[in-house]
Amino acid sequence: MRGDHEQFVKGETQVLALSVDHIWAHKAYAKSLGDLPFPLLADWDKAVARRYGVLNEERGVAQRSLFLIDYRGYIRWRNPHYDWRSQEQYAAMTEAMLALPMIPRAKTASGNSPRKDGEK
Repeated sequence: MRGDHEQFVKGETQVLALSVDHIWAHKAYAKSLGDLPFPLLADWDKAVARRYGVLNEERGVAQRSLFLIDYRGYIRWRNPHYDWRSQEQYAAMTEAMLALPMIPRAKTASGNSPRKDGEK
């Protein structure tokens, strides 16, 4: 995801990473990768991993997972056993991301949505 982060930005998708590891482990991990272009959040009390059903309670670790959540907070796609080495899984996630509903834009006085910079 780090290498394709610009694709997510263009798709108006916010990438957030979450880990049950301590913040110092996050800093070391991000540094080992040459930093990350998205936030790595700490779930130190494991509440988020538990709520999303990806926490292994016995081992106290979270399963590597991906969730796509729309702008209203609904989970639209999930892979609770994500393998970052799988091109097929990554392609499925990308396809699902592109199908997410977009945040509605405010209408202008003419009834059209405002244009982005450079749009005709």
